[in-house]
Amino acid sequence: MRLRDSFARFSKWQQTPRSYSDQGLPTHHCANCGHEFVGNFCPICGQKGTQGSVSWKAVQESIMNLWNVDSHSLPITMWQLLLRPGYLISEFINGRRQVSFPPLNMLFTIAVGYVFIMYLCGESYADVQIVQDNTTLFETATNWLSSHPAWGMLSVTMIMILPTWTLFHFAPRNPHHTLPKGIFIQLFMSSLMFFCLIFAQLFSGFILLIPFYYYAAYRQLFGYRFWGTMWRLLLSAIIWFSIIVLIAMILIIPSNLKADSLLHLLIADLFMVGFIVALLMVGYWISKHSARRRKDTTKAIQQ
Repeated sequence: MRLRDSFARFSKWQQTPRSYSDQGLPTHHCANCGHEFVGNFCPICGQKGTQGSVSWKAVQESIMNLWNVDSHSLPITMWQLLLRPGYLISEFINGRRQVSFPPLNMLFTIAVGYVFIMYLCGESYADVQIVQDNTTLFETATNWLSSHPAWGMLSVTMIMILPTWTLFHFAPRNPHHTLPKGIFIQLFMSSLMFFCLIFAQLFSGFILLIPFYYYAAYRQLFGYRFWGTMWRLLLSAIIWFSIIVLIAMILIIPSNLKADSLLHLLIADLFMVGFIVALLMVGYWISKHSARRRKDTTKAIQQ
């Protein structure tokens, strides 16, 4: 029973980790404009209520403010991204960004930590020479992405924008999310993938956290139940892999390829494009139909 209560409290914290209340706040006298107010920031000039004369604390805050660590937003955002990824992403894309660290900054910060850990493990990410004779675009791209892990991870996860937008377009939570929102969703997911890779350096089995975190994040973000989330994620993964294969097929074409072989590759590329479009259309139609059925069921229950 205690375990069930603990899980219930944890689930409640996942959905509402913060509470905002103006009760018990002290009265401040703004050192900048002289206005007296109750709260954390002056409503006239916007200066912080606790701001006063320069001291050692001000020096510490200036140093920590470089990465917003003074407000604990970076460590808190990382912690919440691990424990409540979908709810955190939902809050951010819907406007609750005050205590969230910017996801692009966080991605590159975690990438630096990942490169440092890999360096300690004996692997170097120094730039490699990518301009060589008889080098295909695919080899050039993979060499560059492997030597720039942050951009590589971002490029790989950004491919999920299209299947996510298509298959989760009629979700119970965050329906009709826009493509700009999809960009920020995948920025957070890129940071999560780096966390999983860092954990995998400690124990290889942690690599299994990647599908778990995608499931947890997407279920919390879009509100589908188990099977509704699972089949959409599996179909999204197939579409994601197909797009990767299509890009590789296009970039792997050497410049001295004969006309017949080039025609065969173009036909294969067109087939792959048709396959991807067909999967997107089928997933979109099923999601739209299930959303309409869910809406009709809700109306019938209300009547």
